[in-house]
Amino acid sequence: MKSDENDRAPTLKDVGKQAGVSYQTVSRVMNGSERVSPETRELVMAAAQQLGFRVNRVAGSLRTNRSRTIGLVMSDVANLFFAEVVGGVEAEAALNNYSVILANSNEDLAREREAVIGLMERRVDGLIVAPTEGYHGYLSRDLPEHFPLVAINRKIDEMPCGAVLSDNEGGARIAVQYLLERGHTRIGALSGSGGLMTSRERIAGFKAALKEARVPLRRDWIRYAGLKSDTACECALELLASKDRPTALFATSNTIAEGVLLAMRELRLRRNEDVEVICFDDVPWARLVDPPMPVVAQDTHQIGRLAVRMMLGLIDRSGAASDVVRLPTRLLTNQIVVPRRPAQHRAPAKRARATAKESGAV
Repeated sequence: MKSDENDRAPTLKDVGKQAGVSYQTVSRVMNGSERVSPETRELVMAAAQQLGFRVNRVAGSLRTNRSRTIGLVMSDVANLFFAEVVGGVEAEAALNNYSVILANSNEDLAREREAVIGLMERRVDGLIVAPTEGYHGYLSRDLPEHFPLVAINRKIDEMPCGAVLSDNEGGARIAVQYLLERGHTRIGALSGSGGLMTSRERIAGFKAALKEARVPLRRDWIRYAGLKSDTACECALELLASKDRPTALFATSNTIAEGVLLAMRELRLRRNEDVEVICFDDVPWARLVDPPMPVVAQDTHQIGRLAVRMMLGLIDRSGAASDVVRLPTRLLTNQIVVPRRPAQHRAPAKRARATAKESGAV
């Protein structure tokens, strides 16, 4: 039979004794304080894991009036870009002893507002939102004044808030320059929606790159294809079915690129021979198609991590409410180089048969 000493839950003092630090230091680690070195933090967390220590978040929230939870509203969790951003958010939040409650708006403004209200009812300490298209005036009405709010991927213009974004114009320029270097001058673009900041910025970069190269811009080859692969497929079918079609397409997202490839398959167009395609987002399938497809990669994981750091700065009131960070993009051609196998020396056929006969194998 176990003793009462063995049955009781470990305390901060127990963790401190195990780690060789004071219980005040353990408390700072568990509350995500920056006044602790990374080495000490790792030491304390290892001791806590060994002892099976669990933070009593309910008691802590009653003392500090904080829940140590972050509300995260994604505009489309089925999109691989947003799924990878979620991974970055959760990793950084866990490092700072925060939990994440995830909601999905599915690119619908009404659902986004419902998600925000639901998260506020659960007493989250701050919100990270990938805003959908539309007017976000509800945020200034529904959120308390100075409530910590960070936007990712797209800015929120209706109220001051932080934002972590990609260099959309620069990424579009990279894509066009790649196609130009491949010899293309008949280049079109498929984007999501003229109402989205990301779409507008990427099309602006597309136009600027063509202008700098003195390549004619065909406005009828710039189409807004929606945010899903099925609508993008319909749009691409209409564009590519024409004899007067572009020889290369820039897709401003991975879902639009999926629609383009579906349309090309239906029209029996060969990629790179009939139409070359490049898109935003480093999705795994771009390396699996034959030949591999070039992409403009965004630092998705870092977007999520920086959003959490910005959020924690707002919670601690050490950061500015309207900070905007833009991360660079980069070109990935996804060309796979397979190492050559060393030549295998085989025995001549007669010698091999003789060896087999001697061994009784034949």
